Amino acid sequence: MSDTEIDFEHIKQYLGDDIELTKEVFGLFKNQVEMWSRGMTPDADDESWGAIMHSLKGSARAIGAHKLAELCAKGEGLKGEKGGIEVRSAHIHDVKFSIEKALIEIGRWEYRQTLASMRS
Repeated sequence: MSDTEIDFEHIKQYLGDDIELTKEVFGLFKNQVEMWSRGMTPDADDESWGAIMHSLKGSARAIGAHKLAELCAKGEGLKGEKGGIEVRSAHIHDVKFSIEKALIEIGRWEYRQTLASMRS
């Protein structure tokens, strides 16, 4: 794993150098995190909480956001007695911070693509 939030080698393994497809996958990720983040509340019932963490984990894995995927995998276990309000609140903070770092990295990649297309 790299020090970056997004493993671009992971993406390249599946998408090659297809810039447009990569943009589409990143767009899907952004839509997913926006949608699922709204339901990420510490008082969510266990079924909803687990579904949100599972969905975010899948979205993160799809783009090679390994750190975020690991956090979400850990979050899937925060149910029942393990998933108190305080524990989930702290976990939400960590997940949202990781999402923001991934979104910043995507933004940087998109900016580099825009610059490259302007030069060509």
